[in-house]
Amino acid sequence: MRKNLFRGASLFLILIIVGSLLSACSSKSSGTGENGEVTLKVLDWNGTNTKETEKMVKETVEKELPNVKLEFEYINWDTDFSSVMQTRIAGKQLPDIIMIKGGDHPKYTEHLMDLSSEEFMNEFPEDIRKALQIDGKDYAVPYTSNFQGVFYNKRIFAENNIEIPKTWDELMAVAESLQSKGITPFTSHFKDYQIGNSFNQFATIEVFSKNPTWGSDLQKGDVSFATSPEFKTVFKHFEDLYSYSNKDPFGLDFTGAAEMFAKEETAMWIIGTWSTAQVLKNNPDLEIGFFPTPAMDESNTKIIMQPDHTFSASATTKHPKEVKQVLEIFATNKEMAKKYIDLVQTESLLPDVVSEVEAPYVEDINTYKSLGAANANVGNVQIPWPYQEQSGSYIAEWLLGDKTLEEALKATDDYKTKVKFAKE
Repeated sequence: MRKNLFRGASLFLILIIVGSLLSACSSKSSGTGENGEVTLKVLDWNGTNTKETEKMVKETVEKELPNVKLEFEYINWDTDFSSVMQTRIAGKQLPDIIMIKGGDHPKYTEHLMDLSSEEFMNEFPEDIRKALQIDGKDYAVPYTSNFQGVFYNKRIFAENNIEIPKTWDELMAVAESLQSKGITPFTSHFKDYQIGNSFNQFATIEVFSKNPTWGSDLQKGDVSFATSPEFKTVFKHFEDLYSYSNKDPFGLDFTGAAEMFAKEETAMWIIGTWSTAQVLKNNPDLEIGFFPTPAMDESNTKIIMQPDHTFSASATTKHPKEVKQVLEIFATNKEMAKKYIDLVQTESLLPDVVSEVEAPYVEDINTYKSLGAANANVGNVQIPWPYQEQSGSYIAEWLLGDKTLEEALKATDDYKTKVKFAKE
């Protein structure tokens, strides 16, 4: 009898222990602590001054929401973000809050929370919201924008009496002049994302400026890369760029490119404002100027603007209330927004939030902004980033002699069947 009682007591203790462990695991997985504290996971692709931005954001959020703690995870956008997101989606393990690059939302819409009815979305001008909306719905809080074009070394331009080019032919004349003097005209980092990024830059000024619905027409089968004179021009821009770039651009990544430009080894870099913080970290005294990437037709030479950092919520988060509260802080706290853009050295999409970064390129950008900007998302929405990236691989094969220009254009057309486009 005592033996059975002992067994019963042991079984009872085991059940209590197992129950306690299960309860603890459940609490941990839900992100809620014993004191009601909620931990929200944030997937972040920002690569500029991450320690400083994370500290500042955490302090701001925890001051307004003492029960909410943020846990950041950083992922390289150009090499890993897409694959990590697909893995998390497949495993049903999306973080609570996701920083998504402006224009990438169509790939993830069904997994994101619809924010259209949230009051804080009214903080943003209608045109900014529309630039990111999918089927008229908001799936992201707009936060920053980048500007893309040509960054140049003011000293090199001044010493060589170079005027700012306004057409592509003028830009090539500048490149030829510099090269004849032993100066490498362009920094190029084809090892990672530059071809894909410049693909949309060049397409914005050469294709979408003339036909804003070209990508939609492509989806319908009304146009093609192979038969488009404008897209042949886009591809040939890369041939020009390659011929005036640093040695072995296919062996150079972004970090190496920023260091090269900072060391004044080249005169120009076709890139976006996300690059300047890294360049100035390497050489704080470098005088960087900026001008729009010149188009074949001067009337299409405009600064290119693109919504960049945006914040979305997982549709399956276990803490929708707290997630919305955090997103509201991003949408309404202008002091935090200002600190953020000063650290990342970019532009805010919140009204009346202006960076205090003082640099020649900032003055140039503000000047060109006042003359009108082209929206990079016109192309990004119609030709999604994975398609641009894949097109870049065909351009690379052509530049390296593995494909003809015609074969590269045809391969870009053929890849269309594998692309997930945004719904019309």
